[in-house]
Amino acid sequence: MDKIDQKLYNDLNMQMETPDKLDTIIKNGLNQKKTHGSILKKVASFLIITFATSGIVFAASVAYENYEKNIWKAPQKVIGENGQNNDNQNITKPNTMSEEEARKKGQEILGKFGYGNDKIKTIKLEGNPENYDLSWCIETEQNILIDFDASGEEILSINNNRKLDKDITKYRANEKETENIARELIKKLGYDTEQYNCIDVRSNLNSDSNSYSCGVSFYKEYEGIKNPYECISISFIPQMNEILCFSIINKKFENNPIEITEETAKEIALKEEQKITTKYEIKNIETKLSIKAMNGCAYLRTNDYDQLHEQTSSSDYKYKNWVFYRTESRVRRVWLVTIVYDIPNRFDKDFNPNDERVSYFIDVTTGEVIGGGSIF
Repeated sequence: MDKIDQKLYNDLNMQMETPDKLDTIIKNGLNQKKTHGSILKKVASFLIITFATSGIVFAASVAYENYEKNIWKAPQKVIGENGQNNDNQNITKPNTMSEEEARKKGQEILGKFGYGNDKIKTIKLEGNPENYDLSWCIETEQNILIDFDASGEEILSINNNRKLDKDITKYRANEKETENIARELIKKLGYDTEQYNCIDVRSNLNSDSNSYSCGVSFYKEYEGIKNPYECISISFIPQMNEILCFSIINKKFENNPIEITEETAKEIALKEEQKITTKYEIKNIETKLSIKAMNGCAYLRTNDYDQLHEQTSSSDYKYKNWVFYRTESRVRRVWLVTIVYDIPNRFDKDFNPNDERVSYFIDVTTGEVIGGGSIF
C-alpha cells in the first residue's frame, strides 16, 4: 500500500465500526488511487455513513420550546471530483481559513505532535461531496498527512504511517493496558478524555496475542446514546507508545427533543422506501435511537436509484461519474430505521447490494427524512 492507502486502512480499521461484509468494498476503494483525502471521503463518507451507532434504544424527551419544525432543504447534486475540489464552497463559508493561516496552523500541529522540524510539502483546500464542510489537507516532506476543518470547528486528523516501516510486530498490549496508554498519550497532547464515557478498544488483528498496533476511541454519550461526532481516537504501537494516527471530532450536537414515536418513524421510513421498487420481500425492520449527521444518501436512493446501483455495484465505475447529494452536516438525534430485505440469491446478476440493509434517519423532532444509507 502507498501512504494514501495506509491512511485509509488505518482510519477505517482503528477508528470506525465497519461490518465484515464491507471488507471487499474497502479493498476495491484502496485500488482506486486518488489525491490525498479523496479516497477517504469517497469510501468512508459515502459507504460507511450509517455506522458507529450505539445499542441503546430509549432516551427521555428533552423539554424545550421553539424548536425548528422543518430543517430539511432540497440537497445540491454534485458529480465526482466537483464535490471535493472546493467548488466555490467558500462563498457559503465566509469564515474559511486562508492558506497562510492554514500553513501556520499546520506547523503548530506538527510541533504539538513532535514533528516541529518537518516542513509542509503540499497544502490543498478540499470540499466534501456529502456536505458543505471544507478541510485543509496537508502532506509534509516526511509524508505525514494532516486534515483539519477550514472554518474553525475542532476537527483534526493526523497520520504518520512512516512508523509502520519499523519492526513493530513484536509489540503487544492487552485491552486494559491499551486503554491506559491511550489516555496517557491523549493527555500529553493536551486533551481530556474524562467526559468521554463510551470507550471502544481495538487491535489490528483478531487477538491481542497477535496484534502489534492498537486503537482506542472515546465517545461522548447523551442519555445512553453514543455520539460519533464528539470523539477522540488514537492508534499507536504498544510498548513503543508511538502514535500512528490521531483524530478529534467535536461537531455541535443539537440535542433535539423526541416528538416522533418509534412506530411513526417506521411508517415514515416505509413510505419513503415505497418510492422505489425492489424485487425483494422485507424480512425485518430494526429501529433504535441514534445520533447522526444529516446527509443526502436516502435522497439519492429514492430519487436516483439506478445511478446509486450503478456506481456502488462495480469497482470499475469511474469516480468522476459518481453522483452525490450535498446537504448541511447538522448533527441531530434520529430514529435509525433499518429495513432488512430477504435476499434469496446474492449471485443473481441483477442483485443490488444497496437493497440488503437500507437505513433511514428520521428526525425525532420534525419527522423528516434527513439522511440514511445502505449497509452491505
